Amino acid sequence: MAAAEIKYPQANMRWLLGYILGHRGAALGALLSGMVAGVSSGAAPYLMGVIVDHIRQQAPIEQIGRDALTLIGLSAVTVTAFFGQRYFSGQVAYTVNFDIRRALFDNLLTLDQDFYQHYPTGDLISRMHADTEMIWRLLAIGFTRFGSAAFTVIAAFVLLGTINLPLTALVFIVLSISTTLQLRAGRVLAPVFETVQAQAGTLAALVQDSASGIQTIKTFGKEAGAAAKYREENLEYRRRWLYFRRRNEPVGMLPNMISELTAAGVVLIGGVMALNGMLTLGNFVQFLIYLSVIGTVLLQLGTIYQRYQQTRGALFRLTPLLQPPQIHSSDDAVRLSAPRGEITFENVGLKTGDTWLLRNVSLRIPAGAVVAVVGPTGCGKTLLVNLLARVFDPTEGRVLVDGVDVRALALDDLRRAIVYVPQSTFLFSQPLHQNVRMGMNNIRDEDFNQAIHISRVSNDLPQLPQGLDTLVGEKGVMLSGGQKQRVAIARAIVRDPAVLVLDDALSSVDTQTAADILGDLRGVLRSRTSLIIAHRIATVKDADFIVVMSDGRIVEQGTHAELIERDGLYAHMVERELREDRESADVEG
Repeated sequence: MAAAEIKYPQANMRWLLGYILGHRGAALGALLSGMVAGVSSGAAPYLMGVIVDHIRQQAPIEQIGRDALTLIGLSAVTVTAFFGQRYFSGQVAYTVNFDIRRALFDNLLTLDQDFYQHYPTGDLISRMHADTEMIWRLLAIGFTRFGSAAFTVIAAFVLLGTINLPLTALVFIVLSISTTLQLRAGRVLAPVFETVQAQAGTLAALVQDSASGIQTIKTFGKEAGAAAKYREENLEYRRRWLYFRRRNEPVGMLPNMISELTAAGVVLIGGVMALNGMLTLGNFVQFLIYLSVIGTVLLQLGTIYQRYQQTRGALFRLTPLLQPPQIHSSDDAVRLSAPRGEITFENVGLKTGDTWLLRNVSLRIPAGAVVAVVGPTGCGKTLLVNLLARVFDPTEGRVLVDGVDVRALALDDLRRAIVYVPQSTFLFSQPLHQNVRMGMNNIRDEDFNQAIHISRVSNDLPQLPQGLDTLVGEKGVMLSGGQKQRVAIARAIVRDPAVLVLDDALSSVDTQTAADILGDLRGVLRSRTSLIIAHRIATVKDADFIVVMSDGRIVEQGTHAELIERDGLYAHMVERELREDRESADVEG
């Protein structure tokens, strides 16, 4: 998307300035300290030249003593000012970086699935850490050095101008030319650095994918292929980085090189002027010291400018993370304080591109009903239930909960009222009990234990090393597929939602355990509205009524007995399942 088309906030320097102004006290303290440090640093060489002249003129010892005390006092002021500059600049850099990371992460939690389909996890991690690190690097060096460096240069040229204006003008012109060249080179190199950061994101995404899919990689013996792919991307990262560094380093050293050449000119011209009495020896020393100081300061300013350009590229990569969610609560959202769980689909359709995934879906589910949704793979069952919690919004029609369009309800209330247990369960790399509680530490022990029992997680506790305190590993790698599904069911039960959605949530559980879980669940399900998506008819035949879907439409609905009598799609599915069960039994026999 072109920059002109972006409607959401952009991470640019103005955006960054807003965060800095949030800590304006520390920022002002860093700048004022830098100003004092710069002026005192700029005055030190001038004082040294005066001392040289006093010594050469054989001034009284009292004068030399006063000069020494003045130099010591000036040094004390400089040291104190530099300490204040570093203290305040550190406060600005760390707190601003903290605020930005927190804001970005908070916004990431609100974004829709469509966003995460476009940005790999590893790339997002790279943006959240490597690119925000560039902001910290700029602020740290900017507030630590910019104020003192700028005022040192100003003080140096002002004092040099009082000594010999023509020679000062020569130095100023030469150094201005080198600074201008550096600024132009920095603008050219900024896009090059963006490609380095982009490749770093690609590399991070590859590492994340490989680490997450390590079991699959090992199962299929693809370690060599994964290593080759990483080597290829890593070589590309090295190539881009070296390409940038080979062009950036000469630019960074330009001020130092020009400063050395200028110093040679000053030695030649200033030496002749000193011999002819146009400059005192002290003045000559002042010029030499100032050139060294100015060269160092310009090198610092050049580094700041380089980081400024690099940070602009990093901010560009952070911009997508600022986009608002497409699905959000309206300003006048209706609160859902006491949900009953009545659900209505009114002529619902869902479209992607030119393809209708759901069409003309109308269904009413009374509060407290247990409804099964069945149908062939890809018929739209999961899409239908995802409309409830607004994972997607319908293209046409309405979805209502308790008679209110879900788009008019407060999103946080809606998602608290509906708990969805998917077939593919995600567990956090935390102890098992924390995966069940998932932030709800106020759950009563009896409710927690009931959820553990109903889900049959309790059956596995003797085999787990630390029982409920066992770390389940990243994405629950320490547990089997069935164990993960049962943990997810326990997680859903303890939340006591108004609407419970089980999306083939027992597909990895053995038949006997699944029957036990469903048997105990029926007592729980009577107190809430429940939608159960299943591929096995045997698990849902006792539902209050069954909805049969095909090609994104509802083709049948009724009780198990009614649908069998109609001899339609549902009856054929039951017949096929029974035949497969008989064939399986014959094979085992």
